Amino acid sequence: MGYPLIDEFCRVSSMDSCRPDFFRRCQREFRDIVQPQLDERDRLITEVAELREQLLRATKKTQRAEVAA
Repeated sequence: MGYPLIDEFCRVSSMDSCRPDFFRRCQREFRDIVQPQLDERDRLITEVAELREQLLRATKKTQRAEVAA
């Protein structure tokens, strides 16, 4: 069993067979759960990129110091 809303969507044979509240539940789920997760993902991707850049700069400084010594 997967995510309940996705499971329900996959069982729908036609849009006419959707329960009336299905789309409202989808909107609520996307707004309250999925969108914040996507926002957090974007924030983390940016943070990881910044940390990699810092690590690369620190590594270059260390290598230069070793060569100079």
